[in-house]
Parts: sequence; C-alpha cells; structure tokens
Amino acid sequence: MNKNWLYIAALGLIFVGCKKEEKEEETEETGLVIPTEYVSANYDANTTGELAVLADLSALTGGANTAEGALVADPSHTITSADLPYGPNLTFVTVPTYKTYVNGWIDEIVKAVNDDDAFQNPGSGSPAVDEEGGILGTRLLDENGLELEQMLDKGSYGAALYNHATAVIGGSLSTSDAIDRLVEIFGTDASFSADDAGFAAKYAKRRSDNTNKTGFFYDVKNACLKAKAAIEAGDAYSTERDEAVEAYLIAWEKSNFATVINYCNGTRTMLTEAASLSGVEKEEKLGDALHAYSEGVGFTMGFRGVSNKIITDAQIDEILALFLAEAGETPESYKFLNEASLIANLNSIEDKIKTIYGFTSAEVTSFYVSN
Repeated sequence: MNKNWLYIAALGLIFVGCKKEEKEEETEETGLVIPTEYVSANYDANTTGELAVLADLSALTGGANTAEGALVADPSHTITSADLPYGPNLTFVTVPTYKTYVNGWIDEIVKAVNDDDAFQNPGSGSPAVDEEGGILGTRLLDENGLELEQMLDKGSYGAALYNHATAVIGGSLSTSDAIDRLVEIFGTDASFSADDAGFAAKYAKRRSDNTNKTGFFYDVKNACLKAKAAIEAGDAYSTERDEAVEAYLIAWEKSNFATVINYCNGTRTMLTEAASLSGVEKEEKLGDALHAYSEGVGFTMGFRGVSNKIITDAQIDEILALFLAEAGETPESYKFLNEASLIANLNSIEDKIKTIYGFTSAEVTSFYVSN
C-alpha cells in the first residue's frame, strides 16, 4: 500500500473531529490510487486540437442560430453559405456520410432563410415544389418540418465529437495527455464544473443528479480520473485503463440516448398542449414541439456510423423510421403536427431505448427532467 496513503490515514486518526478533505482513494483490488479531482499541468496545451474542433462547431451552429433570430425579427433577412462556416477541424473528425449530410443541410438552411414565406404546413399532403421552409413560431424549419440547426449541432455530438473520442481511444494511450483530450471533446475541462459544461457534457449533466453528484456526467468524470491514474501508474494497470475508457464511452452514449427520451417527452407534451391553443401561441408551441423533435432526431442520427457503441446502426434506423426521418431520405416531420396518432411513435422510441440500455421505468421518468 502507498506510504503516503498510510500517512494520510494516520493523520485522520490523530485529528478526530476535524473535517478531513479526501484527496484520493485506493482501490482494494489493485492498489491503483485514483484522485478525486482532475489535475493536468499541461491541459491547455494538450487540448488545442479539441478546442479547434469545438470552435468550428460553435461557429457553424452559431451562424444558424443567428440567422434564425434575424429572420424572426426581419422576414426579409437573407444569408449565404458563408454565414454557416463548416470548418476544417470539424469536418476532419466527422463521419464521412454525416459530413455529406451537413453540407446538404447548410444549403437547405440558406434556402429556408432566403425564402419569402413562413413555414407552410403541408397538412395531409406534401410540401409544394416551390416551398423551402421558414419560420414557425420562432423556429426555422425546412419545408419538411425539420429544424436543420439541430442536425448540424446535436448530430455532430455523435458524428464528430464522439467519433473523435473513439479515434483518440483507438490511438496511443501511452501518456495521460490522451485523457485530457477526452475530457475536452466531451465538453468540459479539468474542473469538471457541471455549471460550465457544454456540448455533450451539458446534456449528460442534465441527465444527472448534480446535488449528490451521481449520473452520467459524474460517471464520465470518474472514468477519466481512473484512466488518467492508470496510465500514469504504468503498464501494470492497462486493464484498469481499458475499463475506464470503455466506461467513459458507455456513459456518454447512454446520456445521449437518455436525452433522446427527454426530447420525445418534450415533443409529446408540447404537441398535446398546442391542441388547446390558437393563433400566435399555437404556432409558437408547434414550432417548439418540432424544435424538441429535431433535437431528438439529431442526437439519434449522429450516432449512426460511429464505432464503439452499444446501439447498432440497425436499431438507430428503426428509431429514425419512427421519427419519420430516415438517414438519407426526405423527412416527413410535419406529419407530427397533423396526425395525433404519431405520438405513439414517440412512445415506441422511448421503449426501444429503454430496452437497448436496460433503463428502468424510474430512470426513464427521471430523464424527462433537465437538471
């Protein structure tokens, strides 16, 4: 056993009644000492590549969000594809098929912004050939009712960020620099501050108990602490390292699909509420419903084609079919505005995800809340 640990334990016995802040814990099975806080002297230098990827994603989604807000304020607002920059750092780490989709969605967003109409609900038909989409309430939709900003943003959490994490794990784990990179691409930093979490980390935090510090966000933190400690302890702890990076990926993936459940519930709730509204209030509620729906589609489709995951691409395709938004096909998202029976699809999506990940009914209900 580590002598420093014995010394700390002895101090704890001497100063009875004093509050002792634990700095590290030791696993009984292996003797691996795992710190309780993440410390890296060269964190910023080690994560410059990941910061560049996240900056590219922020620029892309920020451009789409800015265009949406400007169009709400001024229906004559127009943009070009230059307003939606798809940077080289982001494209480099994105699954090739998803990269092709993103380029197409950028073109469609430009058309939707530059169209002179608001969103036209096709009802029981199909979008007119000259329709390009527009604003519904405060949300910018394509002519099919899909909010493409969410496909650029939330889909990239899987197709780019998670995909990059799997590449880091598949590369050299000989130094703990690699774990710094995993922390950053997840959307947090060495502080693991839940309040400051962004990107995928923000949604893991929303699906966690931040009072008791349990749940997916903290599972990722603990996995990174263990992986870093195992690497720094040497080759004798390669098993612990591998267990930790696997736990990191599992927690990220589970939080991603727990969030799909959250947005299925949000969509269902807002569609139901919209039924009793009229006028501007109804339009805003319906726009918000398709916003939530599109987040669910984005979080789902982004994991299609990535490696090292529990869910299969075939299962993802089943979920996308229930969303009426199959990969590579024209979505029929607008049907959720017009066919109340499609709420059953959202229930089926929740059930599929619950089964795939072994979530309990209580866990599913907890995912409805954002913490």
